[in-house]
Amino acid sequence: MLARSSQTWIFNRSLYSSILSLSSRFSSSDLKTTFPSSKLLQSYYHHALDIPLLYHTVGQHLDQLANKYPNHECYAFKGEGNKRYTYKSFLDEVDSLATSLIELGFEKGDRIGVWLPNTSESCAMTYAASKVGIIKVNINPAYMERELTYCINKVGCKGLVMRPNVKTIDCMKIINKVVPELVESKGELNAKLVPTLKHVILTAGDYGKGNESTSRILGRIHLYSDLIRKGAGSRQEKRRERQSQFDGDTPLAIFYTSGTTGQPKAATLTNSNLLNVSIPLYYTHPTFMSRTCCPVPAFHIFGEVGGTLNINAPCYFTAFPAILPDTIESMRTVQEEKCTALIGPPIIFRDILHHPKRKEYDMSSLLFGMIGAAPVNPLLMEQMEREIPIKTMSQVYGQTENTGALVMSIFAEDDKQRRYNSVGKAMPRIEMKIVDANDRIVPIGDEGEICARSFNIMKGYYGEEEKTRDTVTSSGWLKTGDIGSMDEYGYIYYRSRRKELIIVGGINVYPVEIENYLLEHPKIVEAQVFSIPNQRYGEVVCAWVKAKAGTKIDDVEEVRNFLSTKVAFFKVPKHVKVIESFIPFTTATGKIQKFKLTEAMMKELSTTSS
Repeated sequence: MLARSSQTWIFNRSLYSSILSLSSRFSSSDLKTTFPSSKLLQSYYHHALDIPLLYHTVGQHLDQLANKYPNHECYAFKGEGNKRYTYKSFLDEVDSLATSLIELGFEKGDRIGVWLPNTSESCAMTYAASKVGIIKVNINPAYMERELTYCINKVGCKGLVMRPNVKTIDCMKIINKVVPELVESKGELNAKLVPTLKHVILTAGDYGKGNESTSRILGRIHLYSDLIRKGAGSRQEKRRERQSQFDGDTPLAIFYTSGTTGQPKAATLTNSNLLNVSIPLYYTHPTFMSRTCCPVPAFHIFGEVGGTLNINAPCYFTAFPAILPDTIESMRTVQEEKCTALIGPPIIFRDILHHPKRKEYDMSSLLFGMIGAAPVNPLLMEQMEREIPIKTMSQVYGQTENTGALVMSIFAEDDKQRRYNSVGKAMPRIEMKIVDANDRIVPIGDEGEICARSFNIMKGYYGEEEKTRDTVTSSGWLKTGDIGSMDEYGYIYYRSRRKELIIVGGINVYPVEIENYLLEHPKIVEAQVFSIPNQRYGEVVCAWVKAKAGTKIDDVEEVRNFLSTKVAFFKVPKHVKVIESFIPFTTATGKIQKFKLTEAMMKELSTTSS
């Protein structure tokens, strides 16, 4: 096993040396990918590229970058006092962390939850997990007790990395409720609510300070800073031996995504998925992402690939403006770091465009804007190019199950009609097709389900083989559940989602989850959660509820306040309405037609505003 892995690694070192030199051999106009020379006749397109895929791990990749470009600055964390790393200094921290994780007893395939905002520790955990062979489980830092408990138990996390606080969220108070044994028990941690959890690792809070809750349980928690110090002073043989055993197929990360029941599923991605999806624009448009501003949360696949892993392209750089999205800090970061790219969902760009202080910042360095994770208005793209100005805006479309990227509209270049209105054409090495209900490819222009096959399709939903088979066919095609069409040049036009997923500012919200919480309210007997369009967030959450017989809900704020203690703030409905009956919105088989709820809510709000 070790001998074969060593041969694979030697081969990939040779392969990688050619890729490291690409920046000196190609410009954006030199490297051409294969586009159809004639118009397509059916809705299938494959974007061919003659550069081989990489088959080593993300951690091994960092080793090579640090060896060849040790002094290149790759990260800036503006929200941590402008903390900065070169490839070499980042590798040193990653290796120290990986060594300590091995000493704590983490074995290949163990899961470790990372409940962090955009911090240096979150990035280090990605690369350290790759070296140790464990799986980083990305958890939204806004999650409350039950959401956190679900994420830990769903995949059986052995460890959890967290901060004492995330702005006003007291994470120590939350973890004390989930794991009260942190105070009570001695020896090995045995937590009743999260039985697989054995280690909690605490990073620094705001400005490096903890809080009162922290001081009471430090004896039961590992400090991140101590792990780095101990790992740096330890022998590295175990770590080197461990990481030599892994290759591109080794699982690296879990991101939670939506299921048909509304409960998040755990999409498992490999080193190969994440490494190869992080560098395609380096081949086709090498300057665009060379200095990226990433305000997108890294627990989301968009932020992890476009921000954390952006440095996988040789001599690239990522700046995180703040630990949470902040419009002023994003603009300041673009100016100070001379960023060439800004990435994010529409809300990020919209908030910059309409910010009263926008003209105080020089953002003329921006060559590229990558916008996705939520429906995009073509007018917003045009405004960003004209008013910021950003030289080129591009839509990106993908899902967690395909490592976040399937198509991009950047390939339309000067064809603004396609670049603004389509979600794009397949990225290098990806096949796309549109199929009907019988899985037959439809004619050009016809609508059907968007499907994809490529190197970046997930390994599967963790622990859910049947749901994996329902999503990925035996021949490797991912069924996205989204409806769209393809034009004669391979560009995809997104129409709608089949699933009832709500996307608020680029973040997934699952209606069934909120409905279940609403039904815990002592006065609510029935609840329906849906969305309406919103100019700023793309969509906002709405809830209609029916009161139990003999009870009355006098103020809808009572409902909102009830939910605010149970779910993250972005899941709390913006609009709540108490109704007498859902019968007018129900089919003959008893199913609620949520599109009718949306129409009625929009009509009511329109009448009220007028």
